[in-house]
Amino acid sequence: MADNPPRQTDLSATPWVERYRPKSLKDVSHQGEIVATLKNAVETNRLPHLLFYGPPGTGKTSVALALCRQLFDPSQIRRRVLELNASDERGISVVRDKIKQFASLAIGSNASSKAGKKFFTKGGTAKDPDDMDVDAEGEIKKYPNPPFKIIILDEADAVTRDAQAALRRVIEAYSKVTRFILICNYVTRIIEPLASRCAKFRFQPLPVESMKERIRYIAEQEHCKFEEGKEDEVINEILSLSEGDMRRAVTTLQSAHSLSCGADEVIQKDAIAEMAGLPPPALIDTLIKTLQTSNFDNMKNFVMENIVLEGYSAEFVLSALMAKIIVMEDVSEEAKAKIAIQAAQSDKNLVDGSDETLQLLTVCSLALGCLKSRQ
Repeated sequence: MADNPPRQTDLSATPWVERYRPKSLKDVSHQGEIVATLKNAVETNRLPHLLFYGPPGTGKTSVALALCRQLFDPSQIRRRVLELNASDERGISVVRDKIKQFASLAIGSNASSKAGKKFFTKGGTAKDPDDMDVDAEGEIKKYPNPPFKIIILDEADAVTRDAQAALRRVIEAYSKVTRFILICNYVTRIIEPLASRCAKFRFQPLPVESMKERIRYIAEQEHCKFEEGKEDEVINEILSLSEGDMRRAVTTLQSAHSLSCGADEVIQKDAIAEMAGLPPPALIDTLIKTLQTSNFDNMKNFVMENIVLEGYSAEFVLSALMAKIIVMEDVSEEAKAKIAIQAAQSDKNLVDGSDETLQLLTVCSLALGCLKSRQ
């Protein structure tokens, strides 16, 4: 009796990304060819080693977990599935110890694990507990429970090359009792001998309509409030910021809902951009006017006081600045090209860990010179 309230509390505290993660392959949207291929592999009991790659938030981990739920009875998943995040555990010692140890364990026969455990349905038919689960239609679901385990290695492109080389031998040696699912964003960072041992599946960015339908469903389930007649505007703003990343879109919606959790408060479009750290359009317009003054000190003071000290992301500022400059008619095509090349180089430097202030000043200095020469 005392267990019910804590369960409700745990459910409300669960991140929406996990709460609305697809529970089975049929719940996965858009990745139709991949789902159909995996379903066929499950039905024919011919599941190979898998390599999922594609942009973040496109369903790679969700498909892997849904596949495991479809293969194994819920009571078997903890013993049959090992999930590792390679960004935390990516050394060769993990491959030699943790992964190899789990991969080498043999699977007991189904007969011995189910001996003496019989349940009876209303019709009097005996059912094994490992094969019993009731779906939404009230029918008993049966699980293949194949005689192998599954190791899910998430963010496999973060694994060192030496560890990948050691992993390919583990995959070969224990392929009879273990299947591997490698998940990565960049397939080029997986060594070819390892990639050639897996069936590769590319996950495409989710289309806007598919994401919009799912976001609207989650908003309805969580009773999110929007300004009257502006629900589509807010959802479109969330989708434009997420750039095809469903995980980011759901997280943004949850954050916006948390900030507007008052009785009469609603989710506003401007709050989405502010929460994401995007610079307001007025700020970028003022920056361009400052660049057109041809005064380096004014430009530097504006960047330091209104961008850096306000905490805006240099990546977002550069992106918004380029979007404005590209459509300016009083700037030559050559000047636009020079600024775009420098912005691309600075964006790459930011990814590599360069100082944001220096990269902002570098691009703005070049833009200052290009706009000055146009006066």
